[in-house]
Amino acid sequence: MQSKKLCRLVLTGLTMVGVYGASVYAEAADAGMHVDQVGYLTGYDKTAMVTDSGTDEFSIVDAKTNQVVFSGKLSAAKLDVLSEENLRRADFTSLNTPGTYKLKVGNRESYAFVIGDNVYAIPNVQTWRSFTLSRSGTPLNDKGVTDLQINMGHAQDKEAKVYFTDTLNQKGDTVDVSGGWYDAGDYGKYTTTGAIAAAELLLAYEAHPDHFTKGQLLFPAGAQSDKKLPDALSEVKYELDFLKKMMRRDGSTFHKVAGAQWPGFDKSPDTDTQERFLYSTCTASTAMYGASLAIGARVYNALDKEYAKSLQHDADRVWDYLSKTKESIYRVDEGQENGSGPYNDTNDIQERLWMAAEMMRTTGDKRYEDYLKAHKAEFLQAPGFFTWDNTLALAQFAYAMAKNADAGFQAEVKQVYLAYADKIVGKIKQDGFGCALAKEEYTWASTKNALTQGDMLLMAYQLQPKAEYEEGALSQIHYMFGRNSLDKSFLTGMGSNPPEHPHNRIHESTGAYVPGLLVGGPNHVKGGDPDQTKYLEENKVPVAKSYLDVLTSWSTNEYAIDYTGTAAYALAWFAKPVNVKAKDLQLTRQFPSITK
Repeated sequence: MQSKKLCRLVLTGLTMVGVYGASVYAEAADAGMHVDQVGYLTGYDKTAMVTDSGTDEFSIVDAKTNQVVFSGKLSAAKLDVLSEENLRRADFTSLNTPGTYKLKVGNRESYAFVIGDNVYAIPNVQTWRSFTLSRSGTPLNDKGVTDLQINMGHAQDKEAKVYFTDTLNQKGDTVDVSGGWYDAGDYGKYTTTGAIAAAELLLAYEAHPDHFTKGQLLFPAGAQSDKKLPDALSEVKYELDFLKKMMRRDGSTFHKVAGAQWPGFDKSPDTDTQERFLYSTCTASTAMYGASLAIGARVYNALDKEYAKSLQHDADRVWDYLSKTKESIYRVDEGQENGSGPYNDTNDIQERLWMAAEMMRTTGDKRYEDYLKAHKAEFLQAPGFFTWDNTLALAQFAYAMAKNADAGFQAEVKQVYLAYADKIVGKIKQDGFGCALAKEEYTWASTKNALTQGDMLLMAYQLQPKAEYEEGALSQIHYMFGRNSLDKSFLTGMGSNPPEHPHNRIHESTGAYVPGLLVGGPNHVKGGDPDQTKYLEENKVPVAKSYLDVLTSWSTNEYAIDYTGTAAYALAWFAKPVNVKAKDLQLTRQFPSITK
């Protein structure tokens, strides 16, 4: 996560890359032909949107032969307020013949897309695999796939220095916090986003364990894995093992580990040799860590009982600490934000509720249910989409899924959660692109906001299997893959028009473009970063188009592990496992860095 206050970016041999500095050389489709550039699943809705040109008919043609395979009438034109486009809808749901196609309207044609039974299989692997390629503290050699090569990212994390003094540590104490995933375009590692990302992946596995296998992620050389586990759980274990190192002896956690300064874009993980420090302690991030432990304890139990037992033991320690520490704590020391993002959550009640609910679901211990009942007013509030500073929705879902819960109280929780799911469905129906985002939700990480709401619909489906919940979640995948007003796929390397210049130091320093990373997307709130602010101030930009594919727009074009976790959940739900080879994961074109 890049600091919102950061306005100086040090690039070797490069000044600020402005709004107009991006070079886009993907073969463009005709304007206003909005399709999912990856594809559509057989048996589900298949719609595309086109800007109105007065033409009433559309056709679907074979991408190779140009032969028409389907024809239909476009819907009446309707203004989509957030994109300021007059849109017509092309519905080809009944076309279920697998193949690669294009949408045509008059002389205009779209990017190619696939119809098939498993169109998201490769994007799914790429997305989960992106966590592997974000590993710290291990050599990586992804020869023949992305060709990413890192000797050892931040080896100095084995002796990270505590930045502050309190009753547990003296400033300068060294702690081994090696391992784990880099958070985003920088090299910070945060308990907050590490915990929620790990939880998202564990919950994805729990929803469909049959969608995960050994060998699925084609681990690169150097990436150690646990042979007892499916690759996905082996990957999450790598993060959980790091988070365990962030736990302190009283059950609290350090908040983050990072350098004192933002590294330049020329610095790869193994050449950023600055000292690394442990900053802050925060009860909200501690509770999130505890929730991820509780999920892990039940998910790993059938596959590695000893590991599950260790996770539960640590979760108990976290809960004991939180039970004794009634106030919400977010420690601030001067200078702690100079080289890393704050993730400053000063109200931890939603995170405590989440941990209690996950502990109830895992253990069945009624004392956790008693805690939820004691905070009934907070627990039964209408949720929003979950995020790192508000996990109420995850708490409600966990309790709604718990066995042996108080039937009446559980019914109340389900009612609140499903009412919000129905609200999401209503927003999707009203939006011209079938996107769940309301105007005020086009903020920092808007794509994550949309995918999170899709994931919440899939969670709602587990409580009440309504087809519109699944379709609503799929609609957010379509949005992510280019069925939006920008015709932009927001997942790196996926679709015909993905991000060219993601805010990613690994890409810029090594030249290796990592596919499967979810970037932030449109952000209509001025002040996100200098490029984005200048763009909004100097142009009349529709809300849904407030996006820049430039390196230095970290508020629109940076990824983060918790963003990508939402995509991983959605894709894993719809993707069946495939036996991939290196050639299946190779990109068909180059994405050169600016600084390399």
